[in-house]
Amino acid sequence: KGQQMREKTSLDQVMQARRDFIKAMLAAGIGGAGVGGVGNAFAADWAPWAIQPKGDPKSVNYVVWQFGKIYEQISRQFEKDWGVKVDPIIEPNIEPQVAKLMSMYAAGSDIDVFNAPMQYIANEIDQGVAAPLAGLPGLDAYLEDMTPLPKSIITREGKTWGLPYLSIAWCFFYNDELLTKAGFGGKPFSSWEELVEQCLKAKKDGVSEYPLLWVAGAAFDPLPGTWISQVANRGGRLFAPDLTPELGPGSIARETLRFFQDTFLKHKIADPDSLTLKYVPAVKVFNTGKHIYTGAMHNYFINLVNDPSQSPIAGKAKILGMPGDGRSVAVTWYYMLSSATKNREWAWKMLQYLGGRTKDGEYVQAINLAKDAMLVPGYKSVLQNPSVRETWSKRVDVDKMLEIFDKSVSMADTVPAMHAPWYPKWNDMLNVELTACLRGQITPDVACDNMIANVKKAKA
Repeated sequence: KGQQMREKTSLDQVMQARRDFIKAMLAAGIGGAGVGGVGNAFAADWAPWAIQPKGDPKSVNYVVWQFGKIYEQISRQFEKDWGVKVDPIIEPNIEPQVAKLMSMYAAGSDIDVFNAPMQYIANEIDQGVAAPLAGLPGLDAYLEDMTPLPKSIITREGKTWGLPYLSIAWCFFYNDELLTKAGFGGKPFSSWEELVEQCLKAKKDGVSEYPLLWVAGAAFDPLPGTWISQVANRGGRLFAPDLTPELGPGSIARETLRFFQDTFLKHKIADPDSLTLKYVPAVKVFNTGKHIYTGAMHNYFINLVNDPSQSPIAGKAKILGMPGDGRSVAVTWYYMLSSATKNREWAWKMLQYLGGRTKDGEYVQAINLAKDAMLVPGYKSVLQNPSVRETWSKRVDVDKMLEIFDKSVSMADTVPAMHAPWYPKWNDMLNVELTACLRGQITPDVACDNMIANVKKAKA
């Protein structure tokens, strides 16, 4: 009997060790090449993402904005893996997606999953559109694998509210060929004053009529992001932690706006068309080879600038962090679970296909987005995937790009009001003030005074 007990205990220990090993592998993120490899050989039946939820839904859905063909691909895989139809609701960009989501929620429509930029997360949580992920199988493994930025942003009051879609840092690109013609080969600007000096010389020497192309089209984050990233780099912020505006006379934000306006009106180094250009249109203009610098860009657009199939200046563009200590702002966007879902378990399964692992344990969506569009993933294991780094190296100095992220802070540190429910409305009014200022219709002082007054209006 004692021998039998020893054998039974030994078997229990072996099985427990096996389970502990699998958990450790999953938590460590051995999946881009691991759970689909070594781990998948014996872990597929255990892994939470491989277990079919209860129930037999006719379909699941998600409300997102368009990005290439990524949703067609992942929807087909979900339907193949689980035999459940996917009904995607895809809007052309962020603003109509937010409007569609809120109208569906107000109408009592079924919503399983949606994506959310950082600036709208608090509003969607406070209005009850989003549901926390507490208690869902596999969540702890995702949190263990998340990089610090997305993990910190999506955690509120001890609850996790989503899985990362992508992380973004604001930066500059420069045309190295034109910079060399201007006499600054290999020496892009390292201070804001030097940016002006280089551009003035290039303009005077006839290298470029407008050496600087800002991303300054009025929209959700193109124009605001360009200003906010400059403010952050100079050590300022738009609001204090208690949400008191820091936009008054002598503030860093106000003086930064004065500099921003001067590039258009005083120095005439910034292309006036900048004020109509959001990200992709600005990339297309920069690709004509007529400008030395463009910013503040989302880091991943360097992929388009250096793509030989669509850019005449492919191979000539370099990525550049902000001047000085390199401080910039970064955000993470997320996929979130809707409180309006009728089947929480199946909605969680759909959410994982968009922002986590598929049935085979692979981060399919994150890896595809990283390799195809250079979108920085929110998971350590994907970021360390050798195939991702190899793909990126064809278009960008990978270490330089990741250094930009290392030196960036969450945009919410510069704009704490971003998490307030009134912020989206205030952001709309911000675009109006910034545009009027940069066009010379109002002064930076008037613009900032209006921004302060608009806080009360946005709360109304």
